Amino acid sequence: MTSYVSGFVKENQGSQMANIKWAVVCQIATISHDKSLFCMSSVIFAFEYCAMDRVFTLCANLGSAFEDDRIESQWLEEFEKVVLKADPDVAAIHFQEIGGKEYKMCMPKVKKFVRKLRDLSCFSHFDRVRGFFDIDFDTEDEFTALGNIYLFHSRTEPVFLWDFETNTFHGVQGDHVLFEELKFDKQHQKEKFPTEFYPDVTWSRKGLLHTKWKLFGSHIFNLVNIHLFHDDDNLTALESPSVYCAYRKKALERAIQSVNRTLADLQEPVLFYGDFNFRLDFSAVMRHIISSGHQAEFLKSPSGKLFDKIVYRPTTEDTSQPTVTVERKRFYVADATLFTSDYKELLQYDNELNSYAELLELPINFQPSYPFSEKIDEGTKYMDKRCPAWCDRIVMNNSALQLVKKSPGGCIYDMMAKEICVGDHKPIYLVFTIESSKKGKGSGTHERLVSYHWLLLGAVCAIILSGIAAKYW
Repeated sequence: MTSYVSGFVKENQGSQMANIKWAVVCQIATISHDKSLFCMSSVIFAFEYCAMDRVFTLCANLGSAFEDDRIESQWLEEFEKVVLKADPDVAAIHFQEIGGKEYKMCMPKVKKFVRKLRDLSCFSHFDRVRGFFDIDFDTEDEFTALGNIYLFHSRTEPVFLWDFETNTFHGVQGDHVLFEELKFDKQHQKEKFPTEFYPDVTWSRKGLLHTKWKLFGSHIFNLVNIHLFHDDDNLTALESPSVYCAYRKKALERAIQSVNRTLADLQEPVLFYGDFNFRLDFSAVMRHIISSGHQAEFLKSPSGKLFDKIVYRPTTEDTSQPTVTVERKRFYVADATLFTSDYKELLQYDNELNSYAELLELPINFQPSYPFSEKIDEGTKYMDKRCPAWCDRIVMNNSALQLVKKSPGGCIYDMMAKEICVGDHKPIYLVFTIESSKKGKGSGTHERLVSYHWLLLGAVCAIILSGIAAKYW
């Protein structure tokens, strides 16, 4: 029986309902052993867990979803699955590249997408919504293609949103999603990074969108959606350190300073969600893949001035099939297991975040989030485009990390749609629980306690039966 309980907990780790069920299973598992005290402890565990508020947060580069209706449909389906499993009181979603690569043509789809997301069954009992979507691409100096949407369950106690103009919190009621009107709103802070930060391009959509919340009584959260500069050329990225890392560093340092200027206290929790475009140390990865038994062939462009391709072939085997091919816009590797089942070997080369002492992250237990195939039936394959990397992440300051790590119900940091095509970026989500500073009837915790009362009643009955069994059998 003990092994069954252990297996149940391992299989359902991180699920709120599973943890409550675990408490009930413990009652059954201990009846024959007359461990009534242990049974009571499990009931207390279940009661206390129900008294927590659960937060679901996610970041997703949506570029592919607006260019293929099938990808959009699968994205929403996979998203709903993870939300239903999390059973949150609060959902905080942060999108990059809304409208996709062809944003001028696809931007009208954004409003329809937001409506579809709002109408998902997982949000049927959410009665307050705030959305901030930057769709005004005509204002090139300010356009970021970022979108944030926040949804609050009816059981959640009052929610407050910060006004950056008056420096005060205001209560949130009803549904209010901003699109064209975003530029007039004062309850968010948006900034586009200067083009001089990325001299290789004349224009980009990279920037940040920051909101600040007071939730669960007195907990303050600064939630920042961010999109940093990408690697434009694989051959240039082979340089170590990469020039693209320097471009991203300028932008992220500016973002940190921008957010810190708005904090009343530097100890306020701050969480960054987004496509950071962090890449692995590409030259180190190549050394990892290419053994001494390989020969490099450098192929020049038609002009003969620049190398356009590097091909690595084994010298001891059939040389017709290259092990690795690197071009400016293409990266091919014959054996992709290093980026899938053996991905943990690559974490030693994931070093960009180490440059920021103030930014921290939970342990990564999922394979690189980019660049996955955009073919609808290739949900687990990478494109031959860039070296796979953990571009999409959720990082935070120390105050936020300590709050998340102390999550009474545990926390989950994972990748969505691991086997299903949802575009070239797989969304990353974080789920954690917070102990509300206001408990009792009228708070979100009260409704959850009532909804699980039958589980607790079953646990109590198990204790009674255990006592009867011990006395008469």
